[in-house]
Amino acid sequence: MLRGWLTRAGLAHRAWRYRLRVDRDGIRWMRSALRPGDIAVDVGAYKGGYTYWMRRGVGESGAVLAYEPQSGPAAYLRRCVRHCAWSNVTVVGCALSSQPGRRTLRLPGDAPSPAGSLVGASLPIGSRGYAVDVETLDRYLAANPLPSGPRLVKCDVEGHELEVFLGARATLEEHRPLILVECETRHAPDRAVEDVFEHLLALDYRGSFFWRGVRTDVGRFETKLHQVEGRRPYVNNFIFEPSES
Repeated sequence: MLRGWLTRAGLAHRAWRYRLRVDRDGIRWMRSALRPGDIAVDVGAYKGGYTYWMRRGVGESGAVLAYEPQSGPAAYLRRCVRHCAWSNVTVVGCALSSQPGRRTLRLPGDAPSPAGSLVGASLPIGSRGYAVDVETLDRYLAANPLPSGPRLVKCDVEGHELEVFLGARATLEEHRPLILVECETRHAPDRAVEDVFEHLLALDYRGSFFWRGVRTDVGRFETKLHQVEGRRPYVNNFIFEPSES
């Protein structure tokens, strides 16, 4: 009983820290976008800072898919699901990419980390790596059909965002989910964040971000202004919505 209480308390503390400090604007937008009965997808769920709010947004009649390739955080999320008696949250222990198979996930140290990445180029020399299962969102949803398509996809994969969306192209084109994505130049030094923007814009999405509390078109994003390490505010989360919405 004590372990269950500690698990629930730890999850709630993390979720509120994300809501109040880590991504206040993004989570506020996400909560306003989700309705009871919706399907939400958390790609790179780690320890549930966003999963918690997704689950509250979709309610008992909705569902959340939480993808997390690191075994420790995935096991922790499953404990949260069990101790919180969440019947509508499914934890999927794999990474998402553009092709299924096995890939090396790299970590900056010996412990699980939110910085775990399939890219790894931005991690220090000597970072640890191990093989994880990889799937595409399109294949997973085709093999595990849901009552409806996803209403929202949140993606935080440390530089692997474009590959995730390449593997979700059919889902994006058919169901037109809202997207909340973290994109940072430092996570993929051989690729610009604009590459992700251009891919989504080509699928007829429109993008924006919050700058000093104001919603700003993604066309005005400048890395040297909005994404300077050590300077606040710092923009790393972006919203993409179907142009027809």
